[in-house]
Formats: sequence, structure tokens, C-alpha cells
Amino acid sequence: MTRHVLAIWMAAIAALLGGSAVAADSTPPPYPKLVTAETRAELNKLSALQQPGDVFFRDEFESAESLKKYFEIRGLREGHAKLTTGAEFAHKGSGAIQFTAVARDARESGSGATAWFGPDGYDRVYFRRYIKFAADYDQGNLNHVGGGLTGVAGDNRWAAMGSAGIRPKGDDHFNSALEPWRDWGRYPSPGYMFLYTYWMDMKRDRDGNYWGNMLGPAGDERLVLQRDRWYCLEHMIQVNDPGQANGELAAWIDGKLYIHYTGFRWRTTPEVRLKRFGIGVYVHSATRDNTVWYDDVVLSTGYIGPREQ
Repeated sequence: MTRHVLAIWMAAIAALLGGSAVAADSTPPPYPKLVTAETRAELNKLSALQQPGDVFFRDEFESAESLKKYFEIRGLREGHAKLTTGAEFAHKGSGAIQFTAVARDARESGSGATAWFGPDGYDRVYFRRYIKFAADYDQGNLNHVGGGLTGVAGDNRWAAMGSAGIRPKGDDHFNSALEPWRDWGRYPSPGYMFLYTYWMDMKRDRDGNYWGNMLGPAGDERLVLQRDRWYCLEHMIQVNDPGQANGELAAWIDGKLYIHYTGFRWRTTPEVRLKRFGIGVYVHSATRDNTVWYDDVVLSTGYIGPREQ
């Protein structure tokens, strides 16, 4: 079979499958590299990663004014999302925001809040928040909780919502959330922390969809959060220069670098920038009520770190 005939045959097969033929000698897309240990070991790299910047969003949930900062609050009308008052609910001060994924006969359930930075966006954002899981929190297996950052093109604050299972193209969006996973019960609730991430070079899932890739720490550094105590979570996205794989992704827990990946192609165009963040809780199979609290949310162009006493 000649090369020309082979190419036509491969294209025909790909068309029947709804895809496109890829030459056997084509270069695979770059995949990020875990460099946490190297960054920790070199003080100049760690210092560069933890340089402070300019704060552009802050919320301590001390009054109802906090609710005006979010363009969408899911569950507010039903009472599943609400401000709580009292030192027993807050990390600092007297207020926090509470989200509950209520029991729904093993169906999906959740509540949350989403904020928009504006159409100009940022190329580098650090997102810090404090989170506490209820003492009886138990999501079963799958949940999305902990908070995430999203990059989109254009000025539509709703862009790319509802795109689970679809790989970004590079000119539309990307996102990453710092959240826990139980690994099908191998870890106690709420599970160990990882970065659930969608971007143009992500890997396909076994079912043919592109569910978020799980970018975690080294296997022996997986941290399982305890319930009924506050944790300081922070994560950062640095976008790439279009045409280069020089983007970054990092996460800290209680001020210690937990995950650092380099070598991302987040986007193919400078129009895609970080413009949105969200907090909340979503449980895939809700057999019980599950509640979390967030407090002391800060977003900046540089490292924030734990709140000073």
C-alpha cells in the first residue's frame, strides 16, 4: 500500500469515527511537568514563585454586601448558600459563607458563588481562601469543592460554563480547581488534594470524553484534609505566551508549596485570560447533606499566603 493510499485510508477511517487522522510520526502535545521538589530546593525559584503582587479582590463575608460581589449565587433562594454570623462559623472576624449540597436521593446536588474580574482579565492570578468541612462531611466518592479559576476569551461572564467533558481548543477557555478526591474510598473524607484541570493539551478519558485531568503532588505527598478545621488553600495560574508551553500551575496548603507544574499551553491566543473564580460545593451522588464554609477570600497578581493574625 502506497503512502498516499494509506493516508487516504486513515482519513476515511477517522471520518467514520468522527475524528481526524494523525500521522504516526507527529509530535504529541506537551504535557506539564511536576517540579515541586525542584522549586522547593532552589530558594530563588521558590522566592520568584512567591513574590507578592497587587490584590484586586477581597471578601471576608462580614456583611450582606459580600453577596453583591458575585454575579451568580446558586442555592441562595433555597437557603443552601448563605452568610453565617458568629465566631464559631468564621475563620476570623464574625462572618463566613456557608454552602450545602443537600441530599437528593443520590442525584447531583450543590451550591456556590461565582465572581467576574472583568473583560480585561489577568495573565497571572493567585487565589487564596480558607475552607472548613463540616465534621460529618462525607461526599461518597465524587465531588467538586475547594474553589477554582477560569480563563476565557471575550466579555461573556458565563462563557464555558456547562462544558464538562469537552476539551478546550486553546482559543476559548481553561480552568483549574483545587479540590479533594477519595480515590473510590481509599482515602477518608474529604480526600487528598489535587488540581482538577481542563486545558487544550489534556488527556482523553477512557469513556472518550475529556474530563478534567487530575494533577496532583508526588504520590507520597498526598495530603488528606481533616474535617471540622480551617485550612488555607491557595493556587496560582500563569498563562503561557501563545505558541509556547511556558505556563504554570501551583498550589499551597497552609502556606507550604504543595504542587507546582510547569510547561503548560493554556491558550493559543492572548484573548484568553483569567477572568473568573468560583467557590462552593457539588456532590455527584448526594445521599446526605454536606456543608462547607469559606472565609477570607483574596485574589492577587502575586502570592498572598496565610492571613496574618
